[in-house]
Amino acid sequence: MQKAQLIQNIILLQSYYKFLYLWKYLEQEAKLKDFSKNVEDSKIATWDKSYFVIKWKMVKPLLENIYKNPDKKNLFWYLVEISAFRWLFSTFKELLDNEPVFERFLKQKLAKQYVVFEQIIKFLRNILSHSTTSHVNLKTDDFEKQKDYLKKYVDTLLDFKFVYADFFPEWKGSKDYGMRLYVDFKKLKDGQSLFDVISLHQLYMLSELCYNISEVFRMKYKLK
Repeated sequence: MQKAQLIQNIILLQSYYKFLYLWKYLEQEAKLKDFSKNVEDSKIATWDKSYFVIKWKMVKPLLENIYKNPDKKNLFWYLVEISAFRWLFSTFKELLDNEPVFERFLKQKLAKQYVVFEQIIKFLRNILSHSTTSHVNLKTDDFEKQKDYLKKYVDTLLDFKFVYADFFPEWKGSKDYGMRLYVDFKKLKDGQSLFDVISLHQLYMLSELCYNISEVFRMKYKLK
């Protein structure tokens, strides 16, 4: 992979995380303030002399629903969170598969935890890329080959334990901050929800870790 392409993919990876971050912030704001009262038709420039009109009749009920039902998940939970996870983990896996410098960097950083982490990212990329349901139901075809590989070469129980201070000398936060998750391929079932395997909280933590890894890599190699 050319350096320019590497930089673009790092930026893309980080942009998916920032996209997730920004929307969740805006969603929290929409739960606290009724923005539907201020909505009106607006023109979005699509070209030099062309526009696409955002109709208030479409936007108003969406904002009202978020404000009136702050504790309920809305359609943006799927459209934003799942889409962000899907593309973030997919981009991260592409970097590992196609950029030797990035792969070597991560192997050095994660040491014995590298294989487990890489296999979890692969699992998520496969499941999220092929799912079309809000519960992100597993399909046997999306994990069976990986299960056979793990059974033969690694272990069907993936146990990922990560504490930032143990792996990143650059870390300046809490010495205990990190995460742990298990994925037991022997227990995976067709139709099972991904969130019964890896919780939403763990997906956020993994997303944050992917972003932080890319940021340390970017700083190490002085990628602007």
